[in-house]
Amino acid sequence: MRAFKLALLILALVPAVWLRAPKPVPPRETRIGLVDLMPALGAELPETGALHLVGAWQITGRTKGLTTLLGLAQTRRGLVAVGDRGHVLWFARPDGSGPWQTHFDRLVHLDWRKHHYPLDAEAVIVMPGSDDLVVAYEDAPLLERYSADLVTRQQITLPVLAPWQGNRGPEAMTQLADGRTVIVGETYARWLDRTRHQGLIFAGIPRSFENPARFELVLPAGYRPSELAQMPDGRLLVLGRNFSFAGFRSVIAVFTPQEVRPGAVISPRVIARIADPRIRDNYEGMTVTREADGSQMVWLISDSNETVWVQRTILLKLRIGLEVR
Repeated sequence: MRAFKLALLILALVPAVWLRAPKPVPPRETRIGLVDLMPALGAELPETGALHLVGAWQITGRTKGLTTLLGLAQTRRGLVAVGDRGHVLWFARPDGSGPWQTHFDRLVHLDWRKHHYPLDAEAVIVMPGSDDLVVAYEDAPLLERYSADLVTRQQITLPVLAPWQGNRGPEAMTQLADGRTVIVGETYARWLDRTRHQGLIFAGIPRSFENPARFELVLPAGYRPSELAQMPDGRLLVLGRNFSFAGFRSVIAVFTPQEVRPGAVISPRVIARIADPRIRDNYEGMTVTREADGSQMVWLISDSNETVWVQRTILLKLRIGLEVR
């Protein structure tokens, strides 16, 4: 994440002020807006492979916290996204009826420059039935579980994540239907192979000092994992991103939960690519919903890295095509 931001900084030739963390005062919810991007795309929609674009919105606001959203998950009332400045945004699905509702907050209401609290939230799990959040950080070898109202917090210390700190942390995390938790880092599994990434398998929600099983996840060269999500039919999706001076590219690949086992080397099948300049961005959050008609929808959210002059916070809705079923 920090490497991407540094590259964007050099590319834009602007001072480094945008890397500073925002003040710890929660922004006003009334400043959060939503812009429907579909009319501007016209009749010829971007080609995305086996996932078909059915919705695209830009989330707008004056606070920097809205420009650093990464992990995405479902709640009982909609969706939630966490960000790498310690922010969290609960919001209703924008494809529903009625006004769009949001609630914006911080995971920790302290000035991070004075306290050693992790802030670089990269992935989130929502606990069924309670809407408690389990958050993974790139800047600390631990997870944290928050109550839905963020009043209480439980730390889950995981020394196994210590080698992943810096720009190699736990970018992708999900809990499977069978209870297992899977975490994949940006770190490479092998020095001379830039396609394999380290993965961890926990028996349930991780416990402090737990020693998980390991596996490797293979992505196309140049792509790093940024999110995992399980489809309602049981299969798993991995979101991969690539950044170069030509911009961002994303891929979505599918594999089965049966492949997730100790010592496995998993090579998911790529089913979609996001490269159209009209919608491509730094997509880091993903979740999947089942609709009333039985169809499955993939939701993506992008992290604009606080560089609103060249990037946007975009929310995409894509229908999984019949060719994937």
